[in-house]
Amino acid sequence: MDTYGNSILRYAYSYLHNMSDAEEVLQDTLVQFLKTAPAFETRQHEKAWLLRVAGNLSKNRLAYNSVRRTDELKDELVAESREDLSFVWDAVKLLPENYRETIHLFYYEGYSAKQIARLLQKKETTVRSDLHRGREKLRAVLKEAYDFEETV
Repeated sequence: MDTYGNSILRYAYSYLHNMSDAEEVLQDTLVQFLKTAPAFETRQHEKAWLLRVAGNLSKNRLAYNSVRRTDELKDELVAESREDLSFVWDAVKLLPENYRETIHLFYYEGYSAKQIARLLQKKETTVRSDLHRGREKLRAVLKEAYDFEETV
């Protein structure tokens, strides 16, 4: 919990956009960890396993919650004291799930495209495409919603 709790919570929130649901996914992920007691080769493998379980539980929760959708973004959690960038997270929330998931793992969790591919069971080229397309969509959302102009 101390080591990966915040990462799992942020990852679940990136799917669910609801803090109480994300907290339940965190709890369910830790319960699953305790039930199965898997052996891991490295701490990275352990974190990847926990994030994969959290992602699957989040997807299940989305299906369950499809009727009711709420959003209670906690800027202090997501922006982590970077209030000037919280609007970027708001824009990321508007992306389709596959782009949002890939961008979260790449930028927030610091995984490489190769690691994300393994974690999500996708080809690395697919992950790179999702990152590229996600950035393009994010740029469009920022430009439209926040009148963001890219400076080169």
